[in-house]
Amino acid sequence: MLGWQIFVHSVRMVFGNIKQVLQITVGPALIATIIIVGVFLALGIPLEALEDNAGALSPSATAGSAFVFVVVLLAVMSVTMFWIAVSWHRFILLEEYPTGILPTFRFDRILAYFGRFLMLGILMAIAFLPMGFVMSALSGGSIGFALVAVYAIFLVVCYYRLSIILPAAAIGNPISIGEAWNNTSGVSGAILLLLLVALLFQILVQLALTLLALIPVLGVLLTVFFGTLILPLINVSILTTMYGVFIEKRQLS
Repeated sequence: MLGWQIFVHSVRMVFGNIKQVLQITVGPALIATIIIVGVFLALGIPLEALEDNAGALSPSATAGSAFVFVVVLLAVMSVTMFWIAVSWHRFILLEEYPTGILPTFRFDRILAYFGRFLMLGILMAIAFLPMGFVMSALSGGSIGFALVAVYAIFLVVCYYRLSIILPAAAIGNPISIGEAWNNTSGVSGAILLLLLVALLFQILVQLALTLLALIPVLGVLLTVFFGTLILPLINVSILTTMYGVFIEKRQLS
């Protein structure tokens, strides 16, 4: 039941440190929002451009300004996400408590985190390439889709086995892909259970948030709080816990 224990411990870490959750997440999220809105207004993109039924860009908004906005949006969201993740890893693993309204912005750790995140993404993309040839050979069909689904699950488990290099980078104690793989040998079943439980939990919470959203003001606030802060941080906590268990050999209480 190691997978279940990791999940429970990860959830407990988040709900047991709500003050630190707010200190680590709210400030960066507000800064990101201000920057995005500022760029949006500076580029002169009208609000109508965000409507689903907008057939084309407004005359006042060029394709260039829209492209710049998308690039800035992705950059700001990425930096914010990695800033929060690095700060949370360091808080849990190094007991580096946030002070004030913003967590410490550690550019070197954020850059290292991004580099390893990108490396994992490239590795998984390369590993998935053989399935393209399989699908082509089988011309799709139920057998082909079944094989792709099984292989995709296998790759997700592999990704999580290797993903402990992320918190390692965050705390300045980098480990190699080989070390991550060797330290998680024999726990693929536990990781699969962990992912299934986490997926079910997210589905249940999303259903609850859908109902809460019907409540004026309070429902919206709770939906934003859980949907944009708590759930993503639980996913980060899972990686933190895995690093603590598989690399630092911590015991789960």
